[in-house]
Parts: sequence; C-alpha cells; structure tokens
Amino acid sequence: MAKAIKEEIVEESVEAKPKKKGKLLIIIILVVLLAGGGGAAWYFMQGSKDHHAAPEKPVEKPPVFEKLEQFTVNLTGGEHYLQAEISLKISDPKVGEDIKLHMPEIRDVLLRLLSSKQAEDLATVEGKKQLSEDIQKQTNKVLGVKQPKEGVLAVLFTSFIIQ
Repeated sequence: MAKAIKEEIVEESVEAKPKKKGKLLIIIILVVLLAGGGGAAWYFMQGSKDHHAAPEKPVEKPPVFEKLEQFTVNLTGGEHYLQAEISLKISDPKVGEDIKLHMPEIRDVLLRLLSSKQAEDLATVEGKKQLSEDIQKQTNKVLGVKQPKEGVLAVLFTSFIIQ
C-alpha cells in the first residue's frame, strides 16, 4: 500500500510538471505575441507619418522683379560717370504697382544717391554691395515700408559701367 501511494504521488508529480510547463509556455507565447503585436502596431502608426520624407517647407511664392530705367550719372569728382541698370526683387506684385506710382520720387532719390558716390568706392565688390543696400533702404523709405520682409527685398545690378 505504501508502494502504491508512492507510485501515485510520483505519477501525479510527473503529470503536474508538464501541465505547469505547458501553462508557462502558453503564457510566454502570449506575452511575446502581445509585445510583438503592440510593437508592430506602434511601428505602423508611426510609419504613416513618413519620417523619411523631406521636412515640409513653406510654399514659397515665385520671385517678382521690377526693372527700373537705366541710370547715367556723373560721379563725385567729375572725371567719371556711372551707367547702371537696376532690377528690384520685391515681395509681391502690389509693391510693383507702388513703385510705378512713386517712380519720379524713387528716380530722384536714386540719382542723388548714385551721383554722391566716387568711382573708387564703386569699383570694389564691397562698394557695390553697400550701394545695393543703400538703394534698397532709400526705395523702401519712399514706399513707406517698415518691415524688412516687405517692399524691396534685394537690389540687382543687371549692368554696371564706370568710365
């Protein structure tokens, strides 16, 4: 009888071990599946944002230019003259209309500005750059522009001859 009880206990423990291992195996498989499924769901939800695409840039308007009539002025000192063709890069077409309305004032201001320069000052890249900035400031002043991103954005010389 003792032997029968011993055999019964051994059989129960042998049967119990696979049951416990089976339950543990099922739990591990469920955890792995849930973690994998959760990870996959997170990946696909993040993937819809398309992180690999270039960052969105604000839509830029095409540039607008206003060409001014040619300027010919005597430079300070009287020995040299400047002949320049100027185009203005402007913020929008409405500024172009304002430039046309104020053209006599703009030409007057620019003629005075150009004729106040010396040939030596305008012969260098820095001198041309400074002149460009001065023209931009003076033109925006005539137009009544107060914001830097409005009005004339840049001054471009399409022809620049000093003789």
